[in-house]
Order: sequence, then structure tokens, then C-alpha cells
Amino acid sequence: MAENSNDNGRQDFRINDVIPLSEDRLTAEEFEVNKTKVGVRSRQNGMLRQMVGRDLFSGEQNQVNPEMSQAIEALDAKLNYLIGVNMLNDASHGNMQERPVNLSVTGISFVTDKHYKLGDAVAINLMLPLFPPSILELVGTVVRAPRPKGTKQQVGIKFYYRCDDEEDTISKYVYRRHRETIRAENKNR
Repeated sequence: MAENSNDNGRQDFRINDVIPLSEDRLTAEEFEVNKTKVGVRSRQNGMLRQMVGRDLFSGEQNQVNPEMSQAIEALDAKLNYLIGVNMLNDASHGNMQERPVNLSVTGISFVTDKHYKLGDAVAINLMLPLFPPSILELVGTVVRAPRPKGTKQQVGIKFYYRCDDEEDTISKYVYRRHRETIRAENKNR
């Protein structure tokens, strides 16, 4: 389940999952431009996580009417739900398709109809099933591209992070899913 990384001596947890994903090849010029610009969805994702995660009532419990507090909390939960549904609908209307992936903080592996070679630059859009859903626009390079079998090819792509939010979102998701897997295995014993 966990693989050692020789770069930093820490373990790199890898999870198998099924998530909405799309990928497009980038030219070398497009990659150079895109690796310095954070995707709009990644920026929105960070701002949304800050808003949803913030406790509006921390430190002010004595000053807030309890009935008003409950009403605002209910409204906040409903708005968060609607934001999540909107993001899911946006992802389902795009070109993302649910696919089996092997995901880690450092990269992703999946089967594709497109044929890549080592070093190719790729733009990857993926949606992590969190609350609210996280849609990330990532870039990376192909680090594993064995010879295609028929029309399909299993590729491995190393992420090139453009901001801390991208890496933090993926690492939190991977570690959470890894814990869930361990708990499920322990429960089944």
C-alpha cells in the first residue's frame, strides 16, 4: 500500500480510487506557460475551502443569540450543500469521466486512449470527492509510459504543483482515503 520514495526518505502513500478525470497533452511551450499559472479552479477551490472551513461563531458564543446561531448554521450547511452540488454538476457537464486511478501526492497513474511518451507534458483536471468537491487543474509530465496494449495505455504522470493548495488538497485526500482503507481492512478481519 505504501511505497518508499528515495528522494526524501518518507513513504509515499498510493491509493486506488475512481474519480472524474480528464487529460490533455500540452506542447512544451504551453507547459512552460501553464506551470507558472495557477488554474482558476485551483484558486477557487482554495478560497472555497477557507470559507467552508471557517467557524463563524468561534470565540463569540456568549454574544450570539442561540436561536439565531442555529438558524445561521442551518443556512450555512444548506449553502455549502448547494455549492457542492453546483461543483458536481459543473464537473459532470465538462469532459471529465470517472476512471480508476492510482493516486499519490507525487502523481497519478491511469489508463487512457491517448498515447504518450516519456517526458510529454499533460494538463489534468480531476475532481476529488470531498465536501465541498475539489476540482483541480494540474499539470505534470509523463514518467511512465509502457508500450500501448491495443488502443489503451497505462501512464504515470508526476505532478508539477503551482501552489500549496493543490498539493495540500491532494495530500489530505490521499491520507484520508489511506486511513479509510486500513480501517476497512481491519474491520473485515
